[in-house]
Amino acid sequence: MNAVENQVPEFEGIPSAEDLARIADLLIEAGLETIELSDGKGARCFMRVTSSVVKSDVQVAENVPPVEALSSRIAVSAPYFGTLVLTELAAVGTLVQPGDVVAQMRIGALQIPVLVPVAGTIVDVAGKDGALTGYGAPVVQVESTGR
Repeated sequence: MNAVENQVPEFEGIPSAEDLARIADLLIEAGLETIELSDGKGARCFMRVTSSVVKSDVQVAENVPPVEALSSRIAVSAPYFGTLVLTELAAVGTLVQPGDVVAQMRIGALQIPVLVPVAGTIVDVAGKDGALTGYGAPVVQVESTGR
């Protein structure tokens, strides 16, 4: 066990307000946002904290390119596994808007849409119509127009 593990209070059931406050302080000190604790008997505690404290050991990147210079190409991935069914919008050169359906993931009678998150132009179609496709596999690439 490291030093922080020794400081996390043990709990059974719901931790006390004092224990929660101590855990929150430890998270902030460690520069972490979330923690999930379990007593091994089914009791679980999930905690998220935010802090405006800036640690002095955080390094700031220098010579970062301007936002315009960063890639504006967005990969649209399969949100589920199944058979990929491309729509007419999934063609190179097609203009798309956020929420447009470029494909469907089908598994039996279940159909899950593959949605475009940004406005832009389809620049590559990586998915194959009718192919068994895994979760997170790239379907299309969109060159974002930034709208």
